Amino acid sequence: MVQTELVEQEYELLQKVAEKRGVTIKHSLREAVQQWIGTQVPITEDPLFKIKPVRTGVKTDSSKLDKLLYKEED
Repeated sequence: MVQTELVEQEYELLQKVAEKRGVTIKHSLREAVQQWIGTQVPITEDPLFKIKPVRTGVKTDSSKLDKLLYKEED
């Protein structure tokens, strides 16, 4: 559990934003903390960038990727 104090204006703005989004203040604060933590961790420590490539045995041709993604024709 974490407790903190906000000045009245901060609390009122937080409350308005939470109501507008249809979430609780508790949810809003949890989300804000998660986002803040994400900005404090260097990208080199992000577990996503520590994943090793996996060989699937499937050959791909990335030169055709835009055509497939954007349904471009030759």
